[in-house]
Amino acid sequence: MKRPRKPRRKSGGKPAARRLPVNGRAVAASAAGPSRARDSSVADTDPLADARIRPLLQRYCGLAGVKQTALGPNHTKLSLPEAERPFFRDRERLSVAFSLDALERDPGAEIAVLGSPFLSQLIEAIRSRASRLSLGLIAPGAASDPKSVELTIPVRDGTVKRSTTRVAVHPVGRLVARVVLRAGAGVEEAVVESDVYDLSAGAKVGDELAGAFQDLEAGRVEPADPSDAGKAARVPARAAGDLLRLLLGHLQEKSAERVAARRAAAEQALATDLGRLDRYFESILKEQADPEAIGTVTALAERRRTEEIRRSQVKAVVHPLQLIEATVLMQRAEWQLESAHGRHATFNAQRSLSGESAWLLACPHCGRPPASLVICRHDHCGCEACSSRCSVCAEDFCADHGIAQCRVDGQPACDEHVRVCPSCRLEHCTAHEGACAEDGHTACSACLAPCGSCGRVVCNRHAEQSGAEAPKGSRRLCGACLKYCEGGTNEPVGVDEVTQCASCGKSVCTAHQAVCVVDGQVHCSQHLRRTDKSRRLVCARHRAGCVEEPSALFATDEVGACASCGKLVCAGHSAECVADGLRHCVTHLEVLHDVTGAYGCAEHRKACHVDGQAFSLKGVEECPVCGRDACTQHRAACGYCGRHVCSADLGQQSRRCATCAQLAAIAEPPEEVITAARVVTGAGGPKASRAWRMARDRSHLVVELDLGLRRKAVFTVRHGDTVPDSVVKHSLLGSKRRK
Repeated sequence: MKRPRKPRRKSGGKPAARRLPVNGRAVAASAAGPSRARDSSVADTDPLADARIRPLLQRYCGLAGVKQTALGPNHTKLSLPEAERPFFRDRERLSVAFSLDALERDPGAEIAVLGSPFLSQLIEAIRSRASRLSLGLIAPGAASDPKSVELTIPVRDGTVKRSTTRVAVHPVGRLVARVVLRAGAGVEEAVVESDVYDLSAGAKVGDELAGAFQDLEAGRVEPADPSDAGKAARVPARAAGDLLRLLLGHLQEKSAERVAARRAAAEQALATDLGRLDRYFESILKEQADPEAIGTVTALAERRRTEEIRRSQVKAVVHPLQLIEATVLMQRAEWQLESAHGRHATFNAQRSLSGESAWLLACPHCGRPPASLVICRHDHCGCEACSSRCSVCAEDFCADHGIAQCRVDGQPACDEHVRVCPSCRLEHCTAHEGACAEDGHTACSACLAPCGSCGRVVCNRHAEQSGAEAPKGSRRLCGACLKYCEGGTNEPVGVDEVTQCASCGKSVCTAHQAVCVVDGQVHCSQHLRRTDKSRRLVCARHRAGCVEEPSALFATDEVGACASCGKLVCAGHSAECVADGLRHCVTHLEVLHDVTGAYGCAEHRKACHVDGQAFSLKGVEECPVCGRDACTQHRAACGYCGRHVCSADLGQQSRRCATCAQLAAIAEPPEEVITAARVVTGAGGPKASRAWRMARDRSHLVVELDLGLRRKAVFTVRHGDTVPDSVVKHSLLGSKRRK
């Protein structure tokens, strides 16, 4: 019984937009490659198609067990096994479109073109498990030639001893790789195929054998039975690294035109960007006047130019996808070579037995036809383009066993006479080797030179060049004579150009000496700082701070202790008290409003309680009503008792103080009041029938005595006293102060 098929979830929105490739020019160029003839109909109908993608997908599906179902022209459905789903975002099935027409018919399909996400996923799946494809044995079509072949290539300083001929099985194949070119903001991607190479000899095979290989790869012919090879020995392929070097070198040659086009476009874009940057920073420099700011902007401009130049460089990333290989019967000729130095080597030539093919004589190292053969000192041979003669021992060597140029004189040297300089990390020959006086190690002669101070010969790694702004100019200095000036930017100077810092003993050159303004001694830059206000240089021992401005730096002679609290304050946050002449901080000082431009400390000032302003001790008086201090501006005479009271205790309408406004009648006044009244009225004293009114405030007793005939006497008596302090008499004719 079949299980019911689960309904497919419908998306709530429109299908997501597919990312189309951004390198249509690269796609068109790659589509015009040698494999165009295999599927010309696809390439002719759609410029985005690449004829190599569909065969690549078909080979992957056959190897990985992926089921393909044709849904229409250029439209295929893939059913993925569970092991392959992680490469395709864990999908069980997906549809693939090979043209824009197929994508329009099925917007949910994946487009299979260069630069598409599907191709990247396919490449990752292939690279994980399908890096090699073995096609089998190419059917032999010709018999071996019993005649021996002659070696017509000359051997430099050597002779040919003997030759043999035999039949062997050689591996042949080609490499499919993904090439990504990046330059600036542009990215170009292409799938590139190498020519068919003999993987053991490292040489490109003939056209007839290459055609037989392509027929076998395309499935137009079947592989031959392995027994057809008989007892022919199998020649192993070259080492993977050597083989990859050869094939990638060929891919580089095939991509040279594409790289040149990308480089030309990048250089044109770079010129535009550099011009824009130059105009931008030129406008900024016109607005700068400070030399330090000009230097900063110039350095930033140089850094941005360097970044743009580095970003615009063409970078090629090659991802090998698949090595497609087969085997073929070859007739193989071998010659034994011997050099004048007694070195021996074997040179091989081969001829394919699959079709009519000429003898192939190729350099064992680079795979190119050699003009002459050179025997390496390590008992193998190469062509004259891959070999050199050592300038020290005069022996020949190949490119793998020496260097083509000595770092000093540019002459070749074999591996026995090659050294790596520990100073410059470059290779040089033993003829240009010397010893460094610092620790006796060897170095190339280009890195060795005498010290400008003591004369010892040292290498660049153990020497440093002083700048032209140094007191004695630019000189080469060894480690023993090298000092770093702490007074500038830590630049190198000689030991004969420095003095010692008075704080830490470090060296300070004579061109950057600076002294502390307090002690007059030389100090290094780490122990000298400028004060924030006066901008004077002071050392660490003579720095001080103001308690009112903790973040500011002052010299010790720019601050003093407050006479009130003892804390250190600067001149900007302190002043002298007008009374005692001592310096106080602003916390303990107030501006005196009765003395122009003067300050008073807490001990030598008083405040008016009405407006809170500070005054000198003589600038305020105590109000007799409330007992608080009040200045002259806020004191006035009471129109009834005659006392000077503060404005807060004086009625604005009645012009009477608060005490006079509270006078209350009393029947029997106190004895001291009666005594004071006698002084006011005379020796007889007041009559017993007179009316009394009295009120008390902080300092006085205010008494109102009725004298008759609508006359009244108002007098004040201080507490504890019997003598009137003030006397005012009021009548119809007015008021008159008596005392």
